[in-house]
Amino acid sequence: MRIPDIRAAVALSLGGAIVYLAFGWGAETVYDYYGRLAEALAQGRWWLAEDPPWLNELVSCGTDRWCVVYPPLPAVLTIPLLPLGTALAQSVMSRIAGGASAGLLYLGLRAYGAPRWVALAGALVSVFGTTLLFSSVDGRSWYAAHSVAVLFACAAFWIAARGGPSWAIGALVGLAALARLPIAAATPALALLAARRTGSPFTRVLAGVVLGGVPFALAYVAYNVARWGSVFDLGYVALTEGDVFFSHGLFSPLYVPRHLYAIFLEPPDLVEGTPWFLRPRFIGMSLFLTTPVFLWVFAGLREVRRGAVVAATALAAALALVPDVIHGTIGFQQFGYRFSMDAQPFLVALAVTGDAVAGGVWRRRPSALFLVAAVVAVAVNAYAAIAIVRFGYWQ
Repeated sequence: MRIPDIRAAVALSLGGAIVYLAFGWGAETVYDYYGRLAEALAQGRWWLAEDPPWLNELVSCGTDRWCVVYPPLPAVLTIPLLPLGTALAQSVMSRIAGGASAGLLYLGLRAYGAPRWVALAGALVSVFGTTLLFSSVDGRSWYAAHSVAVLFACAAFWIAARGGPSWAIGALVGLAALARLPIAAATPALALLAARRTGSPFTRVLAGVVLGGVPFALAYVAYNVARWGSVFDLGYVALTEGDVFFSHGLFSPLYVPRHLYAIFLEPPDLVEGTPWFLRPRFIGMSLFLTTPVFLWVFAGLREVRRGAVVAATALAAALALVPDVIHGTIGFQQFGYRFSMDAQPFLVALAVTGDAVAGGVWRRRPSALFLVAAVVAVAVNAYAAIAIVRFGYWQ
């Protein structure tokens, strides 16, 4: 790895974290599931002793015990910040994790094959031109989970793209999954990507990746046993009982159309009589209106037949999104389509491929049209973050 790339990555991570902290300055979430769980873990408990009425996704897990349904890694990362208070600690952790992902994605795109300026454009779009910006700055628990998951998914993509140790890929996927479970589905594709980079047999690399992830899987199983008395995560099932959005269970192919509508067609609200006339909708907004750069993903898919690395990356994106698009809800409350963050590093890699690769050959710089779309994406996401976080403009 070249020293200039390391320096650029450090600068991107520091810059991203600082900008995210600035966007969220003075704001903290009231949905501090992870902050409260961090406090409990620091006291040797995996449950909360209180059940505030606004935290309506806590599930009873014993007499006077309530458990947080979500995987616990964001809470663990919040522990060092607890002197700030549970709510602010969670918010700050979310902002640092989301902003810091920029440098790791830059390294991943360089290892993937992108020239320096192309990789820089991709990393900047990811951190400032996607819903990662608003989600990390807002910092409520389900958004903070995405921030942490993107951080470790970018790291896993980097190690896989440069053909690094398979156990490290597995460990990083395991960490990402301890924030957002769907990312675990990308495991075979990341193993394939690493195998193509190293020339090693796929089965051998996959075995190493799985072994690297086993300790984290066992930790999650142990956490489930402690919470629910079962190796399975029964908390999500409890949340869906009687919910109209889960009429076919937690997962079903029948939910796919609602996700396709959310990804491709969901518009913002038009509110007359105010300069903030385009309002984000809490139900979401089309991925391609939120981040028009992702339109280049379709062009990137043309390279799948020419390159195994591109094919493995596309497969990683698809596998990570499968659990999301068959899930009963589309991710609301949210800005944009937040489930896309489960595949963020892979989608960005495909987008820069679609713009800067022709016939298997990389162009040194992104195209002017791609840069225009990137500027629009940054403007849209900065507008949304300011409008929602600072003014509460959310229909």
